[in-house]
Amino acid sequence: MKVLRRLAILLMAGLALLCVFGRPVVWTEAVLVMWDVAAGGNPTLWRAVTAAPGERAIHWQKGEGDLYLPASQARAAMVLVPGAAVLGRDEPRLQAFARTLARAGFAVLVPELPEVRQLVLSRADGDRVADALRQLNERLPDLPLGVAAISYAAGPAIIAAIEDDLAPRVAFVVAIGGYRDAYTTIRFVTTGAFRPRGDSREFRVEPNAYGRWAILRANAGRLDDPADARLLEQIALRRLRDRDADISREAGMLGPPGRAVLALVDNRDPDAVNRLIEELPESVRREIDALNLAFHDLSKLRGHLILVHAAPIPWCPTARARTLPWRRRRRVCPCS
Repeated sequence: MKVLRRLAILLMAGLALLCVFGRPVVWTEAVLVMWDVAAGGNPTLWRAVTAAPGERAIHWQKGEGDLYLPASQARAAMVLVPGAAVLGRDEPRLQAFARTLARAGFAVLVPELPEVRQLVLSRADGDRVADALRQLNERLPDLPLGVAAISYAAGPAIIAAIEDDLAPRVAFVVAIGGYRDAYTTIRFVTTGAFRPRGDSREFRVEPNAYGRWAILRANAGRLDDPADARLLEQIALRRLRDRDADISREAGMLGPPGRAVLALVDNRDPDAVNRLIEELPESVRREIDALNLAFHDLSKLRGHLILVHAAPIPWCPTARARTLPWRRRRRVCPCS
């Protein structure tokens, strides 16, 4: 009982300080929003005290998406970009997230990214996100404009945000589990090796099997040889279902380009990664480089960059998110 009394006293003191020195309304709203996000669409107090947003599909010349509008006046406009997932913008948790943000006053546009549904990573996604930002800005020109992206989509979202016509308009970018250097990310996914910024030591963890074969599947279709592309797709699907599946038959039928892609994905030597990337077919390497934020001028960003990263993200170590060279970034990192 004494412990409970002490906790109650500390809580009351904290609330008093919050009311005197803090912004109690804003902070309370933030807590309720985070609670609602964690609930994933289940009933919460946030849903009880806010009106349900309006939802509708919209189309424009270069794309389509779902628009979520708050019941009251919108305070900001946001493009929410889904990560690599088969359901894309129809993923229930993503839809719940969009509704949570709309209840908080955001007009949220979730664009359709066709290749993402196939678990394919494409530089074209950056153009699609940019088109979605232009469309939302055209509809709501007086609102602050921003973009939030999940996982892999952080790359295309940031690439879109530094387009010459969009950079002056984008007030904020939120990257959840994003990356900066694609080569370092591939090195980590395939070998488990990473070196935190400012630290000369290299660390190793057990590589995540899903990430390894997801990379293979994402790049299989970029090969010029349809036979190689089909074989790599089969290998990826077999290993995604069973990490110990025998792929020797399919691997033996691959041509040189297919073998080069498989060699990179199946490699365990951190020091061999850059060489193996250089040996990739041009079509594959070109797409990897186009999505590599390390090759883009991120100084064009003018708004706030908010990085959300946590230890359990299996395909990108937390330290890599910190290497985004951005002066106005805000890092939300539970493990730091």
